[in-house]
Amino acid sequence: MNASTVPMESSKLVLLLSLLYILLFQPSLSAAQPNFSNYDCTSNNVRNYTTNSTYQRNLNSLLSSLASDTQIDYGFYNLSVGEFPDRVNAIALCRGDIAVDVCRSCVNNSTRKILEVCPNQMEAFGVYSLCMIRYSNRSIFGVVDKKPLVYMANGMSVLDATVFNQALQTLFARLRAKAASGNSLKKFASGNQSAGVETIYATVQCTPDLSEEQCSSCLLDVFRLIPNCCGGNVKGKIGAKLNYPSCNLSGYMAPEYAMQGHFSVKSDVFSFGVLVLEIVTGKKNSFRNGDDIEHLMSHAWRNWREGTAQNIIDPVLSNGSAAEMIRYIHIGLLCVQENIADRPTMASVVLMLSSSSLTLQIPSQPAFFMTSHTYQSNMLSSLGLSESEHISLSRNEVSISKLYPR
Repeated sequence: MNASTVPMESSKLVLLLSLLYILLFQPSLSAAQPNFSNYDCTSNNVRNYTTNSTYQRNLNSLLSSLASDTQIDYGFYNLSVGEFPDRVNAIALCRGDIAVDVCRSCVNNSTRKILEVCPNQMEAFGVYSLCMIRYSNRSIFGVVDKKPLVYMANGMSVLDATVFNQALQTLFARLRAKAASGNSLKKFASGNQSAGVETIYATVQCTPDLSEEQCSSCLLDVFRLIPNCCGGNVKGKIGAKLNYPSCNLSGYMAPEYAMQGHFSVKSDVFSFGVLVLEIVTGKKNSFRNGDDIEHLMSHAWRNWREGTAQNIIDPVLSNGSAAEMIRYIHIGLLCVQENIADRPTMASVVLMLSSSSLTLQIPSQPAFFMTSHTYQSNMLSSLGLSESEHISLSRNEVSISKLYPR
């Protein structure tokens, strides 16, 4: 089938998927710096500074020094400029496992973005995925600052919350001790822990100006927030990050995020593949299939492998070409391969979506493949629980990024 004969429903779906890619994964063409994941300018109720004031000149000088620093190679910047009452104190901190050039680029972006989003503020806090920055007219060095709390969360639920939480607690205790015992240049730890058939990857970090006791206490406080904070949007989710200005905790089940310490371009491909499968099947990433609890990737892979992919197409798409819909499932499965190298580039994905004559590679078993019902029944039984006691799946499967004042 060539492009000119693609049915109208299929053409609309191609357009929708292409627009989703552009809106969600293409960087902004107009922004000089990427947007913060979170930022806060008002939590501590500080006053504004006036234009052309001594404080503004000190702040601009300080941020310029941070952006141009090529001596620091350990990811922690702390600097003060000026005298009271116009003294500006600042801290910038990169994730403890990223490359020096990536860190410097992130800090450089943050020094520019913070002035854009918090104009004339005497105190501000901005967070990227790989670095954060904060400045204030008050003393912030060697002080545990727990306001504001900002968080990000993936709305997808884990298969077994009890097993996941037990594994997360074990992993966190190990990482907290390791990070707190770090030196004055770095207090960071990362690791993983088996949670049944799943694996949790986590990182914890403190600003290195804190003492061992301060770091340990700060991390413990943020970990204890998980069960009840953030409107219930963190507990039992497959990925979350909680940030205090002085310490942070992140836990993920995205393979390359923790194994390599950062998201790759192919992480966007993975996320897009999940979206494709959700759109074509009309199902969430985790869903009930009769008495079973299924993960969409496992469900789609099993049906594609067994030649029954047509059975999982959303009925609202039934007027379209079944062959085209199965092709989209095929493309989605290619995007969610566990091995990053096996995933196509987004440019290739766009070509696959727009040209039905292009031959597709055979996908391997996707990441997180599992036979959930058998595993859960056995696991719950071993814990003395019935399936009715299993925590229900979240209805909200979107990614969340919010400020959460305390």
